[in-house]
Amino acid sequence: MTRHVAVLLRYTLIVGHLLILMGCVQGPSGERVLFDFESDAELDRFHWRCHTLFSLADKQATHGEKSLRLELYPSDYPGLAPKLRENDWRGYKGFRFDVYNPNKEEVRITVRIDDRRDYPNYADRYNKSFVLKPGMNRVIIPLDTLATSGNGRKLNLKKIYRVLIFMTRPERRVVLYVDYLRLVS
Repeated sequence: MTRHVAVLLRYTLIVGHLLILMGCVQGPSGERVLFDFESDAELDRFHWRCHTLFSLADKQATHGEKSLRLELYPSDYPGLAPKLRENDWRGYKGFRFDVYNPNKEEVRITVRIDDRRDYPNYADRYNKSFVLKPGMNRVIIPLDTLATSGNGRKLNLKKIYRVLIFMTRPERRVVLYVDYLRLVS
């Protein structure tokens, strides 16, 4: 019986390697959490910007116990600029995050994604606006739709350097709660 188990294990390893080489098995499975705001250490992974305050909050969490409370003040582009540790998004299907809008009216945010280290102009990066209704909102961006705003060039998922979530010229202070930034399969 031990010999049969060894043969079966060897066969399983060979078949598994063949499936990977043939491309039958996709890349990462499940999800990769980029930020879930469970500790103060995560706040160190953000570029601090004028006209934006953020802190951990014990409410409106969709993953874990905490969320990120954002206060966006009137200015050109207040928002989040996280420092990404992982730049290779290949093998995933989408980028998702949750935003709670405590305001009585809708709020518009923009998501910007860059696949270049330098700061590309508007036409050479992904830009899309999302309307947040009052209450909980889930922003879902299929990765196969990541294309530049100018000529529609597909972004290089192996080199995602920057994600920004911001408002354009809010007229008054806006509070939002953000949580569970992740890549999903």
